[in-house]
Amino acid sequence: MTFSIVQLTFDIPNVATLKQKCLSSVAEKFRGFKTKLTSRGVFGHKKNENSLLKYTWIDEDTWRQFLEL
Repeated sequence: MTFSIVQLTFDIPNVATLKQKCLSSVAEKFRGFKTKLTSRGVFGHKKNENSLLKYTWIDEDTWRQFLEL
């Protein structure tokens, strides 16, 4: 499903090696985003700010689940 979304956004041929590299890159960037969000928005200098205002695509339930991890 993730690769299908990426293909809709970018012109990437459906080749196994490209698919693997693309999904690896997406996973790496998502891990980096979660790390940044945790280190700054949960424990860091921005913990008193409402991250939901900056990342409007995160709903309150998802944010609560993220905080519980």
